[in-house]
Amino acid sequence: MIEMKEVHLIAKLADLQEVDYHNTLVLHALIELLVEKGLLTHEELTAKAHALDSQLSFQLDLASKLSETIQNRHTQIKPIS
Repeated sequence: MIEMKEVHLIAKLADLQEVDYHNTLVLHALIELLVEKGLLTHEELTAKAHALDSQLSFQLDLASKLSETIQNRHTQIKPIS
């Protein structure tokens, strides 16, 4: 039997999917309008997306390594008795 928590979780997931769909639709429409008006090209958009992805990936990797280093240092510190 499905518990109320599971029902709420399923409902929240459905809401998120609907929001994601609408955000994607608006973004796609905005991009198409900008391309139609000659303000950007699909190539420029693709290049920018790749550049941002590389930057964000680098930052996430760096943050992960820093977090791991901090965690390792915390495990090495012994409390004073």
